[in-house]
Amino acid sequence: MQAPAVTDPGAGRSRRRADPALVLIALLALVIRIPAFFATRVLSFDDGVYGASAVAMRHGGIPFRDVFSSQPPLFLPLVSVFDALGMRRLDSPRLLSVVSGVLVVIAVWGIAHRLGGRRAAIIAALLMATSGCLLWTTGPLTSDGTAEVFAAFAVLVAVMYRDSPTFRRALVVGLLLGAGVAVKLVMLGPAAVACVLLLLSSRRFRDLAIAVGTALAVVVVVSVPFGIGDVWNQSVRYHLDTGEKQDALANLRKTSSTLGDRDVPLLLGALVALIGLFAYRRPRDDRGAHPRPLLDRLTGGVAPIVCWLVLALVAITAQTPMWRNHLAHLVVPACVLVGVGLAPVVDRFRKLPAAALGVLGVLAVAALGYHVVHLSPLLWDTGAHGSEARVVRALRALPPGAQAISDDPGVVWRAGRRTPDDLVDASILRQKTSEPSLRITSDTVVKAAAKPEVCAVAVRSGVRWGSFPDLPARLEAEGYQITQHYGGARALYVKQSCAP
Repeated sequence: MQAPAVTDPGAGRSRRRADPALVLIALLALVIRIPAFFATRVLSFDDGVYGASAVAMRHGGIPFRDVFSSQPPLFLPLVSVFDALGMRRLDSPRLLSVVSGVLVVIAVWGIAHRLGGRRAAIIAALLMATSGCLLWTTGPLTSDGTAEVFAAFAVLVAVMYRDSPTFRRALVVGLLLGAGVAVKLVMLGPAAVACVLLLLSSRRFRDLAIAVGTALAVVVVVSVPFGIGDVWNQSVRYHLDTGEKQDALANLRKTSSTLGDRDVPLLLGALVALIGLFAYRRPRDDRGAHPRPLLDRLTGGVAPIVCWLVLALVAITAQTPMWRNHLAHLVVPACVLVGVGLAPVVDRFRKLPAAALGVLGVLAVAALGYHVVHLSPLLWDTGAHGSEARVVRALRALPPGAQAISDDPGVVWRAGRRTPDDLVDASILRQKTSEPSLRITSDTVVKAAAKPEVCAVAVRSGVRWGSFPDLPARLEAEGYQITQHYGGARALYVKQSCAP
């Protein structure tokens, strides 16, 4: 008779304990984002737009109704929640981005660990934590980094579902995908396809239907409070109405140059993994073997992650206009694949000749140095300087309660001032849109400037508000005078008799 197995009550807790390597990498991801969180300057146009949006929401502005929002309906509420968690201080809106950066790293660790083991997870998470493309979307406040949190965790749960299909996991995949689409609409498509492939692996089509239905329901539920018509106009129609032609080659050039500037370690890791894949490939003997069905090949191994990567590249190439922030959606699956591909090659390093190891070491050090230099704007705060510093100081000197407007809303936010709700986003797309209710014209600017609480207008761009030839004269007629001039049409206008 067999002796009963003895169960160690601490074994379950031990297995659930966080891996020390994951903890250290997550801390690294947090630490390198702290300078961006406290940066005294505007880090990007989106950073300023969403910072100004957070201030508007502090004063009761409602997204889509009052506060213009070019992103789907979940993003600005998340900004508001994290702004409140950060005690609504000047830098608090960036808390969402910093937390998102850490969470993406944790999700990538989980995916790579299930696909390639602990070593693959360490490599993938390290590349993710230090990725420049991710850092530029999870240091400054952007929607792309936050959306990738939901995308990466949706894929992680879908991988878990493939290993052990349950209705609950399919439901969670749907919830996460729906939340991700409600943060960043188009760019979540590639991750959604990867999830669909992973869910199809079990042939439990009811689970797939539940996941898709749940995702759609989440988008509808979070849209209804703001008005589905307004959500559609501002977050969907607005982006389709750019009047620009799609240029795939230009987008590919921007993609390659951005990866070269921001993710050299990832590119080097991918190159080494590919060389190792071909150098150590074992010959296969397929004689007598039956070919696997197409669905099995598409849903097995890393195939869904490859689809995620390829479709993300296609989506970026087809995007109009395409911004560098969109590369965050490409590097997440890329880090997973490089981690899984590089992990088995690491074992071979010990067998390499000393000269080859030396070359790899030199390349690694050079790549790291290049990487740090190119990420220096986010790794330490140089402070606002030049015209940005001058306009921020001038806006801070306005009377208490005074508001200001600008085609670079970030300077108003960094000055601790409020922007009128509808002008928190002064993107050039708002001047190109054909929708009258969304378009910014010189009439829009002058009407806002005429409000008694608005005391300053900062024209920071020659292609945005600087392109309105009648604006200077019309502002002068409203009692404004130029107090600072930055060249061309760029200037700071201050209302001489301002009583907010």
